[in-house]
Amino acid sequence: MLRLAKDRPELGIVGDQLGCPTYAGDIAKAILATLENSAPGGIYHFCGDDQVSWAEFASAIFEQAEQQGKLAKQPKVNAITTADFPTPAKRPAYSVMSTAKIGEFTAASPWRESLSTVLSRLD
Repeated sequence: MLRLAKDRPELGIVGDQLGCPTYAGDIAKAILATLENSAPGGIYHFCGDDQVSWAEFASAIFEQAEQQGKLAKQPKVNAITTADFPTPAKRPAYSVMSTAKIGEFTAASPWRESLSTVLSRLD
């Protein structure tokens, strides 16, 4: 996203698909928490703390990158529909998962804080 932001003053980003950005560090902590708590077998879903569209996520990336001096100017983000951005892979409009089961052992960090952490580690 940062490379695109540096090359283009305006971007069309899908705005009708919702998901939960998930920090890889939180995934590792969640795995350790299930092991340390001897969690019973089964399927555990884990994802970020709050839902957001791809367009909203891109805007947050650009805003924080500009604040951290990693981006001179934010591009304009135009929310487009999934139909306006066809891809070979079909994506669900709503890919938010329930984390109730794994929530007994761990929780995700607020995704905006995690985004800040990730951006601060970029050169």
